[in-house]
Formats: sequence, C-alpha cells, structure tokens
Amino acid sequence: MKNMIILMIASCFLIMQCYGQRNMNIPNRPVMPRFSFDAVSFMGDEKGKERLDLLIEIPYESLQFVREGDKFVARFEITININDSNETSVSESFWKKTIETTEYEKTVSSLIRYVDQRTFFLPPGIYNVSVNIKDKETESPYLQKKKIKIRRFSSSSFAVSDIMFVSRVEMDSNGTIISPNISASIGGGRDSFYVFFEIYDTLAGDSATLSLSIRNMKGAIVQSDSFGQRINGPIQPVHKKITTDSLIAGDYILELKCLPVRNEIVEKFSEEQISVNRTFMLRWKGMPVSISDLDQAIEQLQYIAYREQLEEMRNASMELKRQLFQKFWRERDPTPQTERNELMEEYYSRVTYANMHFKHYLDGWRTDMGMIYILFGAPSNIDRHPFEMNTRPYEIWSYYELNKEFIFVDMTGFGDYKLQNADLDIDRIRQRY
Repeated sequence: MKNMIILMIASCFLIMQCYGQRNMNIPNRPVMPRFSFDAVSFMGDEKGKERLDLLIEIPYESLQFVREGDKFVARFEITININDSNETSVSESFWKKTIETTEYEKTVSSLIRYVDQRTFFLPPGIYNVSVNIKDKETESPYLQKKKIKIRRFSSSSFAVSDIMFVSRVEMDSNGTIISPNISASIGGGRDSFYVFFEIYDTLAGDSATLSLSIRNMKGAIVQSDSFGQRINGPIQPVHKKITTDSLIAGDYILELKCLPVRNEIVEKFSEEQISVNRTFMLRWKGMPVSISDLDQAIEQLQYIAYREQLEEMRNASMELKRQLFQKFWRERDPTPQTERNELMEEYYSRVTYANMHFKHYLDGWRTDMGMIYILFGAPSNIDRHPFEMNTRPYEIWSYYELNKEFIFVDMTGFGDYKLQNADLDIDRIRQRY
C-alpha cells in the first residue's frame, strides 16, 4: 500500500497510481513526519542553567520490522544535536534502540509508540534543536528541526514554565502520572485535553490567578477560562483540563497568563504577570495530520470532486461540512476496516508536496504542475530545457507506466509553467476555471 495506491475515481474522476520513483530527477516527495518531538523547559537545579526536556515519540508503523525467528525486530539510532544561535554545538546525545515483538499487528500499528526522553541543562537563550532518527534496516534517516527559546526561571521572583500538552492524567499511590502529548495534535475523538506547567514563586504569595485563552490563527479568542490556583511552595505543578467540543478542526494558539496574589492584603503584583503561549492542532478523527483547515481541504478536492459535491460542502454548516467531507473520503477508503484512510493521506501528502515545490503567485496545488502531480504523483522522468535558444523554458514529464506525457512551458520567464498538452479533459478537472 505504501508503494502503490490506486485512487478509485468515478465518472469525472481519474484512476491514478502512485508508482516507485525510479529515474527521478526531482526530489522525492516528502514523507509525512515519521516521528514527533517536543522541547519543554523548566526551572533547573544548576546555577545559571535551566532544564530542557526533549521528548520523542515514534509510531511502530514508522519503523521497519524484520522477522527473526519467532519475533519481529526493529533497530534504529537517535541523534540529538543542540546548537546555539551562532550554530555552535552546545550539547548532543546519541543512542541505539532495539524493539522486539511477537505480534505482527503491533509492527504496523499507529497507536503503539516508542517514547523516550532526554534532559539537558542549558543557560537561557535561543537554540536550534535537531533530532535525527535512522532506521538500521532501511538506512533511511528522518530529520526534524526546531528553534526554541529557554527562558530564565531561576533568578526570577515569579515565573511559569513552558506548557506541556498532556493526553492523559492518572493518579496512583505515588502521585500524579501524566502522559505527554508530544505531537501537540489533539484529536482521535477526544473532546478535551490537559496541559501541564509549573509555577515558580519566591514572593510568598499563596495563590495565583490564571487565565487560559485559545485563539485561532487570525488572533481572535474563541475560548477562554479563568481560575484560581493555590501555591503551596516555591514550585507548584499544575495540570488543567481544557474542553474542545466547541472548537472546529484547525490550528490554534493556547495562551496562559498567570498573576500572583497575596491573600493577606489582597494584593496583586501586576508587574509580575507572566504570559506563555503554544500552538496546537485540533483534528477530527480519521483526518490526516496535514489537514489543519477544513475549508481549504475542501477547496483542494477540485481535481477529483463533482462541482455539485463541492458546492454542497462549501454551503453546509461546519458540522455538516465535516460530515460530508468525511463521507466523501469514507466512500473511497481502500481499507474501510481500519481507522486510517490511505487514499486520503496520499492525496493530501501530494497537495503538501505541490505547495512546497510548485508555488508561484498561486499556491502550489493550484498550479498546472501541482495539479498533475496531485493527480498522477511523481513522474518517472523529467526532461528539463531551461536555457535553449529561441524557445521558452519547458519541461516534459513522462509517466512510463501510465503511457502519459505532459509538457509545461514557462510563458513569462518567471517560473510560471503552463500545461500545453494533455490527453485528459482538463476543463472537467479544473473546476475552478
């Protein structure tokens, strides 16, 4: 299924196949993130340094398991590099890991994950963190990078740590156990999630007023809550439940404001108010991680949906819109017995690639090259002619297995490649025209 996906499309749809990319002259299509990592900073116990926790999560389905006797084994290496703002290395960590299981179902599960953590003590500042995971069976590396800021906690009279997203909070005889949500992706049918943070107080205040606001990416507040929190010492851990049943799928910013209070004189230290924020993504069950805007995802169906279907989704209420969108893809799910819809994931991974590589004055998915890539995947070969005399730059994309060829010409000289020939009904596909 990973090497070949047949997009079954009725009537005005196309039947498309995603073949291996041999003889490719363009970069490989990006694989959706094979793992997640989070970087969360807290007060450190070393002078002049704070604590940075790096959490890594790898779904078993992202690893290459091989059969060895009566078990399945996956081997991989993890490398963490931390550079300062001048790209000077300040810390690193490397380790090897072997995972074994006797159950094949676990080796292809997206729900079973390897989770690990490494802790570093660093001075406050800006850092570039990279995590590289190399599968020893395929020799394939997967790299992710983040720029992080470690704030100063230790020398402040009142401070709040970074926010950690939490998927589950449990109590046992040893205290509170939290399960971090490393991907910061909220979904899977849940109507709530938790956040965890620490309050650091040397003001002898015995409580604090906290407010949690959720903003959409346009800056509008869509949900807010305020509450009081007792402070029982210099370090007060806090975990708070946040409901999401009133939110639609998309990207959001969670903002925490914390103000210390001295109850004995009812005095608030307004100059000590702390504000911390983090982004997160709310997704609906069964949706690919790459979909963060439902309206945009519907628009991107233009190449494979009937005009009437698009109009119905566009004009529906948000809840009905979601139902229609999921119904559209459910009817085309090649493996309806599983939660994942590989066809939908493949389609939107092609949209992501098109946006990364074919953007001009239009989003990449709206360009001619983006359209062909989304419909047919990566070509078997690309023949480029950028500097020939007396002719405009052009490219020829060949799909050997499909016996198809597409010619794109840069009509303006600024990378605006237009499709010049096609043996398919473009007008019926490009319904936006």
